[in-house]
Amino acid sequence: MNNLTKKLLNEIDNKVRSFIPNPKYPHDKFILITLNEAIAAAKEGNFGVGSILIHENGEIIIRGRNHVFKPQFRSDLHAEMDVMTKFEERFKDIKNLREYILFSSLEPCPMCFARLIISGVKKVYYAAVDKSGGMVHRLEYFPPELKELARRQEFALAQCSPELRDIALQIFQSTVNENIRKLENR
Repeated sequence: MNNLTKKLLNEIDNKVRSFIPNPKYPHDKFILITLNEAIAAAKEGNFGVGSILIHENGEIIIRGRNHVFKPQFRSDLHAEMDVMTKFEERFKDIKNLREYILFSSLEPCPMCFARLIISGVKKVYYAAVDKSGGMVHRLEYFPPELKELARRQEFALAQCSPELRDIALQIFQSTVNENIRKLENR
């Protein structure tokens, strides 16, 4: 990671640490946690995306972040995939996820979106729209069976402060170019 990116991430980290959740936005406190995970992922050399799974009562169950490059290359370890894998390994007896909500710092990509649909997580909220890679706003391109399954769930932008949306996108964008180069060189 270059010095400019490190400096930017440290500035963003300070903003996130000092941010006071706005009671007008009920998802601020959860999005702040995803942003902390996204910053940690970015500082490790991964894509800057973080995610959490909570019980509908507000209890945080699992935290996760992107681990595509570190500690070793794992193409499947996007933030949402990390959370879902940890949850499924830890809670093998839970048969449905209708009491759970997933928050992500970024709109889920095709792989993560498909897994979240199949998982049946009741609600999925994300801080920032990923215009080029996000799939929630492109559900019409999914197979009919997945579109039908998705109707039992809610996928939407988080009800968070606009500043947190901007920060989420900044974290992700600060990591994209360098990490795309890593993938091109594989």
